[in-house]
Amino acid sequence: MKQLDNRSFVHLQPSPDAIPAPLRYYDPELQNVLNSEPFDERRFQRARAKSKQLQIAYLKEVSTLAPRLSKSTFLRFSDSRQPLFDCDLLEFSLGDSLHNAEMRSRRKTLEMVVQAKFRSFDEKILHLLTYKNIKALSVNVPSKRWFEMGWKRMDSLLADELTSVDAKLMKHAFLFASGATISITSEWVRWETKRNIMK
Repeated sequence: MKQLDNRSFVHLQPSPDAIPAPLRYYDPELQNVLNSEPFDERRFQRARAKSKQLQIAYLKEVSTLAPRLSKSTFLRFSDSRQPLFDCDLLEFSLGDSLHNAEMRSRRKTLEMVVQAKFRSFDEKILHLLTYKNIKALSVNVPSKRWFEMGWKRMDSLLADELTSVDAKLMKHAFLFASGATISITSEWVRWETKRNIMK
């Protein structure tokens, strides 16, 4: 805490015990340096340069998945503007009958499906991601959070990446500002968007 005349403010810093493990193409150093005191310009420039290198490498990785994705889904994953960054997770659901929840017949073949719904930071766009042929699913919400704020929330999405596991499987991993992580390993993913009609 610092004192300025009769005012005071608290500078938020990441909790050393809760810094999330980096994704394959993401390094939290850039967020760390932006929330450190005093600000270190050289450290910032190094972190930003590394972040750009990782982004270039990631886009090359995504390009190898193009044959497995629909054209619209591939364009969203390969968008260098990172459309999911800073989004809020509205809903994460999984089940064997998400698409026929109201059907009472048990004769229909059931299949595990995972869905994730995000809302953009400006609240104008909804992103719906659907996964099928699920191989593995992992959700980790650590008891200690990266930032000591909003501890009841997953908080905004810091990074996500879609990577190849093998010739059939791909993994989509999410890292949230709280330090929470989600990863879904599947054979198929679809990404749809629509306008968020606010009342």
